[in-house]
Amino acid sequence: MKIIKAQKTSQKTPKKDKTKKYLAAAVICTVVFVLFLVLWYTVPVLGSDSSEYCARCHVMAPEYLTWQNSYHSQFACKDCHRDYGMSTFFKYQGKLFKEIFSSRSGSGDAVTSAMQEKMPDSVCLGCHSENRQYSPSSDTVIPHSKHRQAGVKCVTCHAGVAHGRIVERGVTKEIPPEEWHKGTGREQMDFKYTTPRMAVCLDCHGKRRVSEKCSVCHSRQIVPANHKSGDFERSHGIEARKDFKPCNLCHVYSLKEPVELREISVSEYIKGNTFCFNCHLKPPSTHKKGNFGEYHSELARTRGTENCMGCHDVDKPKPRQDSGPINSVYCNKCHWFE
Repeated sequence: MKIIKAQKTSQKTPKKDKTKKYLAAAVICTVVFVLFLVLWYTVPVLGSDSSEYCARCHVMAPEYLTWQNSYHSQFACKDCHRDYGMSTFFKYQGKLFKEIFSSRSGSGDAVTSAMQEKMPDSVCLGCHSENRQYSPSSDTVIPHSKHRQAGVKCVTCHAGVAHGRIVERGVTKEIPPEEWHKGTGREQMDFKYTTPRMAVCLDCHGKRRVSEKCSVCHSRQIVPANHKSGDFERSHGIEARKDFKPCNLCHVYSLKEPVELREISVSEYIKGNTFCFNCHLKPPSTHKKGNFGEYHSELARTRGTENCMGCHDVDKPKPRQDSGPINSVYCNKCHWFE
């Protein structure tokens, strides 16, 4: 019996050794995992309060250089990109670590995608008041409180304030990060990229069916004398087809994107200008007669098809993202033009 017991004892010893090994391995793995989590959040925290920390990643050069030339350069990156609260802090640090890893792997898109995310209003309202009525640099009347009540986000209008909308405009893809310098950052923070665009205002008003009269947004209205004539609604198109460049002196602010006037037609200009196109979407008096389908061909012959192309296209227009209303009536819906 004693021999048998000795044999059983000798069989149990290796199992105890294996259990101890497994336990030790589990403890080591746990320690490593905890250490990894600590490093995950602690290492970025050590420098993330400083904007220079972000600049260490070369793919962030465009964002860093544009920020340096903005009115927000007195604030650190984290002041806008990290909201208040512990939960958002950990979320921010996790995203920061992910972006560091993405930059090491050579994927710049994952890093710059953070710039496309809309900043919550709470970040802006930490410094700014929603009670502002007028823009200090112009005669523009902007009741911020009404926009807030209507659900309009701060960045809808102020998207370019810190980085000039470089991601939205595709500049970060056109110019590699290694080619950016202080001069590039200064150029990309030009007034036309940083200030709210009239096209955004008109596009939003058009979608929400809010009045687009000049007096709604401007306290002073300087209207040329020829605009006050009774037949201006009809005659302005004739004058524009002769030369629409003078029109652009005032209406350039409502263009969706900058254009080269020498390379586009007046009809193309109209469709790219929110002020013009929103008005052209409204049927003119000639279209309101019940038998318009019978005599519209006569109007096309007498006035020219260019007159039609100010609103319509030969083929169905392709809707673009955030392009606003699209005219659904086109020639080839009934005809067969090339």
